[in-house]
Amino acid sequence: MKAVVIGDIAWPDLYHLGDEAMTEAAIDMLRARGVDDITLVAGNPGVAEDFYGLPAVRRVRFRGDWSRGRNEWRLADVARVLAEEDWGDHPIYPAIRDADAVIIAGGGNMNSRDYHLLFERVAAKRIAEHFGTPLYITSQTVGPMLDEPDRDLIVELLDYATAFGAREGTTYEVLKSLAPDPSKVFRTLDDAILLEADDAARAAARELAGDRPYVAASFTWHAGAAWPTIEDYHAAVADVCRRVVDELDLDVLLVPHAGSFDPATANRDQESNDAIAVLAATERVRVTRMVTAREDVALIAGSAASLSTRYHPTVFAPASQTPAVAISPSYYSSIRMGGSLGNVGQGCFVVPAASIDLVLPALREATQRGDDLISALAKAGTAATSFQAAWWDALMESVSSHTPVEFGATFDIAPFAPTGAWSATNEDRKPLTDRYVQAQEDLTHISERVELLTAQLEAARAARSKAEARERKSSETLARYRNRKVIRFLDRLGR
Repeated sequence: MKAVVIGDIAWPDLYHLGDEAMTEAAIDMLRARGVDDITLVAGNPGVAEDFYGLPAVRRVRFRGDWSRGRNEWRLADVARVLAEEDWGDHPIYPAIRDADAVIIAGGGNMNSRDYHLLFERVAAKRIAEHFGTPLYITSQTVGPMLDEPDRDLIVELLDYATAFGAREGTTYEVLKSLAPDPSKVFRTLDDAILLEADDAARAAARELAGDRPYVAASFTWHAGAAWPTIEDYHAAVADVCRRVVDELDLDVLLVPHAGSFDPATANRDQESNDAIAVLAATERVRVTRMVTAREDVALIAGSAASLSTRYHPTVFAPASQTPAVAISPSYYSSIRMGGSLGNVGQGCFVVPAASIDLVLPALREATQRGDDLISALAKAGTAATSFQAAWWDALMESVSSHTPVEFGATFDIAPFAPTGAWSATNEDRKPLTDRYVQAQEDLTHISERVELLTAQLEAARAARSKAEARERKSSETLARYRNRKVIRFLDRLGR
């Protein structure tokens, strides 16, 4: 059996361990079910082949810094390539043609903010549909920002896919409302919950962690919608880290979630972590090197708790029965974090950035690990990994039998009820802060759209002005030419 797996992986000088984790988990699930002939679709095929030891092809290629018109032209050009069989320099086409299944691995890339990534998935779907190759979509967040043209693309994916897995409730409801056939939409978890640390990853984690108990902390390199400046963000997070050391007597490991394995090209979270460590002003808040997804799984498993403004730590932690506290810096983050921790009954530990004063009491309760919390984590972690593994059993049964996906497993974990007063305050504030941040993000998106449309209008006006100028010049030239002809004719008559 041959499978093509599509994920946001293998960029030069940028390893985003959450994106890589979902693809790596998909590879593990395929191999565990006897599928070893796997081709990856990657940002840089050479990087993917070196890291995963599997053949890789480059994507159709869309870019966020291109105009939407240019991206739309590239998407429309897929039909021409298929019609003319003009894929000599595009090995993704024959790779999908020869596959038994195309699997779009998990992600939060189907939205209007990152529409070029949505275009990548739609391009793969159109290639698969042309060749009659079955398409399976797993572990997705869709939206919440979804303009009408992009909503139509989601419907296109839903219409062809054999199955579409939603990793949280908001996405599930959106997809059910859009799907031509709602029976193809399934409520699942994030596939990265199935990623396991190996011996090498556990050894690396022990070396990075040292001998003292610690909190594994992962922070985004940007401020999201919650802080006015990146400096405000760094200062707020540094203050939380310093208080973790002073009041909870725990070290804080600043673990980059996105960055480079080459110290000479450190970027993203690595630069942000350096700034946070300087502001925290204690050697017990310390940065680590860039880690792999499996090493991050091991670091979180060995920690007193996970603390993050990043999403995937909220997926890794429950699998190892580790408590997690998440700070949501945006409405998008709130949906994803609330979804991932809510899936396992831990949604109470998602704290909006506007309520950052509640992070330390939430973390205190998490790290104390009372009997009720330990019991809740154990029950949820075991059930979650079993449930998501069953999802992959259903996918592979569908691929091998050429039948629809039959997945009747259910997953219903009762919410954990914290004892601290911080929790009630958090629940009171959260709806208001979520609406406020959502409004900010919507306004930003509208402003960006207006700027884009204004720029396109100005470009169209400039092009029209140039065309009119050329037309005037041409008319004037023609008039002069005609006038010269008339004068020469009159001269001949005069002679």
